Amino acid sequence: MTPLNSPLTPRLNSLYLPDDLVWGDEFDWAPVEQVVTPTLSGALLVEETALPEGRPLTLTGHCQRQLVLALKALEATVAQPLTLTLLDGVARTVIWRRPGVVARPLYEIADPDGAMPYALTLNFIEVTE
Repeated sequence: MTPLNSPLTPRLNSLYLPDDLVWGDEFDWAPVEQVVTPTLSGALLVEETALPEGRPLTLTGHCQRQLVLALKALEATVAQPLTLTLLDGVARTVIWRRPGVVARPLYEIADPDGAMPYALTLNFIEVTE
């Protein structure tokens, strides 16, 4: 586990995130959009456009209930760019892809405390400022 004062600790703004987060869709996005249209003659018309932003960024992992509550409070803000820094040390500007925070308890109890473990999914879209 990465110490909280390490420069490689994952963060969302100033909120520390678990270091077991997995970026499952890291390579599912292409920075170029392509539209292929067949013409009446049978030839293909290929159009490509660069996409400077809009990359989906989905993180999954585990955390405690107290972090889920803090993330849900942050998710409640409207149209606020956030700074996400992962273990690679790169700061990315992101916004929530709604629902932004999806959390499920690992086991169910009637009155969970702040240390209750949750499966966590964070949904973002990478943008430029």
